[in-house]
Amino acid sequence: MIIAINARTLRAVPRDGIGWFTREVTAGIIRDHPGHRFVLIGDRRQKEPPVAGDNVEYVTLPLRTVHPLLWRFWHEVLLPPVLKRIKADVFIAPDGIMPLRTDVPCIPVIHDLNHEHRPADIPVRERRFYRRFFPQYARKAARVATVSQYSAEDIASTYGIDPDRVDVVPNGVAGLFSPPLPGEAEKTREDFTGGRPYFLFVSNFSPRKNVEAVIRAFELYRRSNDGEHVLLLAGRRLYLTRETDRMVAASPYCSDILFTGSVGRDVLRRLYGGAEALVFVPWLEGFGIPVVEAQRCGTPCILSDTTSLPEVSGGAALCVSPADAEAIAGAMARLVSDGALRRRLSADGMQNSLRYTWERSAREMWSSIIRSTNSNS
Repeated sequence: MIIAINARTLRAVPRDGIGWFTREVTAGIIRDHPGHRFVLIGDRRQKEPPVAGDNVEYVTLPLRTVHPLLWRFWHEVLLPPVLKRIKADVFIAPDGIMPLRTDVPCIPVIHDLNHEHRPADIPVRERRFYRRFFPQYARKAARVATVSQYSAEDIASTYGIDPDRVDVVPNGVAGLFSPPLPGEAEKTREDFTGGRPYFLFVSNFSPRKNVEAVIRAFELYRRSNDGEHVLLLAGRRLYLTRETDRMVAASPYCSDILFTGSVGRDVLRRLYGGAEALVFVPWLEGFGIPVVEAQRCGTPCILSDTTSLPEVSGGAALCVSPADAEAIAGAMARLVSDGALRRRLSADGMQNSLRYTWERSAREMWSSIIRSTNSNS
């Protein structure tokens, strides 16, 4: 079988959850199925291919897709002839964008429907593209893959497709994530906060991540509780983040709200391990990789009680309304004061995180591929 994969988001060091999904799932199915041929089709040359194998071929189409109009041209004009030339049996789109002008069975991976439920959180050009074409992709696709049962039900309901055509291919946790070594948590706090305890937020910054509620909750916590806790915000800026900047500048605790910028996974493991808790309360989340990464490091989590997060966390977290900063602050206070609760959430969270491996993700993706080819044979 010849499996073509959209490699536009394939990088040696991915930038976000979709990038990690692309890299880990692509590597996994290639590793597990050496008897099949994989053609990775991208929009830029790779100096060192992130994924390699005797059964792998890279094809570069000469157009950098930096704008929605170019996304459309790349997928509808440049890509279909390549799929025909290589005689692809199936095309996988890890970022959800697939060609409509092809007879090759396609599996778009639609991670969430933020563009449908919270369109104002996305720049206008991207929003218009997603809202116009993703319903068409979902209806034309041989199968649709997504990362949680919540998203599967949301996609089927919103786009009016048969739920049996939607496959859940969850994200995984990389093997390097683990509890801190003896003395490592203390060293991490010394390096990043001068030895002070901290609450941790991890994500790209965009409106749907609800960073403002985390900041408000931190302020409420500090006003009502003794201590020197710091709020550590880890991740890269995405878009529409001016309100976050204004809130930090105006906060009476602005000197205790620290930005790490984007960090590698080795540093991220240390940040999880040294944290009092992960505070992650987005308005909408298709999966939430930071949740299971933190759990694998033994870190308790404070999460939104909506969308996918109760499902993904397996009940091993304090789940509160993302609209209620007082409830978030209350959860912070509970975790600081209740050692038994921290230990229980740490142990239960670790056990829950073991469900999520990239090896499992690759197996589920392969099952979706088999279903797509069987339905079109």
